[in-house]
Amino acid sequence: MPSCPSGHHSTAEGFCDVCGLRLQTPLPSAAPDPRTHAPPSAPPGPAPGPAVGEPRGGPCPECGTSRAGRFCEECGYDFASQSGAHQLRHPGAHPVGTIWRAVVAADPAYYQYMVDQGMLDPDRIVFPADHRPRRLTLSGDRVHIGRRSASRRLVPEIDLGGPGGDPAISHVHAVLLAREGDTWTLMDPGSTNGTTVNGTANPITPHVEVPLNDNDRIYVGAWTVIVVQRG
Repeated sequence: MPSCPSGHHSTAEGFCDVCGLRLQTPLPSAAPDPRTHAPPSAPPGPAPGPAVGEPRGGPCPECGTSRAGRFCEECGYDFASQSGAHQLRHPGAHPVGTIWRAVVAADPAYYQYMVDQGMLDPDRIVFPADHRPRRLTLSGDRVHIGRRSASRRLVPEIDLGGPGGDPAISHVHAVLLAREGDTWTLMDPGSTNGTTVNGTANPITPHVEVPLNDNDRIYVGAWTVIVVQRG
């Protein structure tokens, strides 16, 4: 039966009667070929593998969720550095004098796009009338975008949850990663509703780093835009 992207138990059809997001219908599983015990063939083209130095397979040591990429989709655990999202970052990732900021705001045009695409029910998810943009300085080796969870000890640096927060945000929705040359990249660890950049219709590929430039716009959730600015 259709399921809510946010995990709510909904008795309605079409849209969740708790949060208003469009319900998702699971795709039917392909029947195994009785002539062989081999797994189904992969689609054409090379499949991306784990980065060099990353451990392979196994559940998350923090919450037990099955691994699907570098970061745990539930608690943000980093399999590469073997550190949890709640642990302290390394403040020396960028040299002194290099400043990147993130401006977090509610974008009415993006919200209307989500409504027009049938991704949310405007009668249940109402655009915030009193939302004010906020500025945060990017620091450390990674910055999580998501919503906090006390049970998982997860406190994302860019917290989009809480009262009046964006209801279409995963606990670990996306991660900003500091890279050499005073740059940042964006990775989506497999969020439910995806992440787009600069207004493109197609979400970025999960578990693949996307280089960011000054004034790039990151769109997540039902209405949130995050503009990254250098200097």
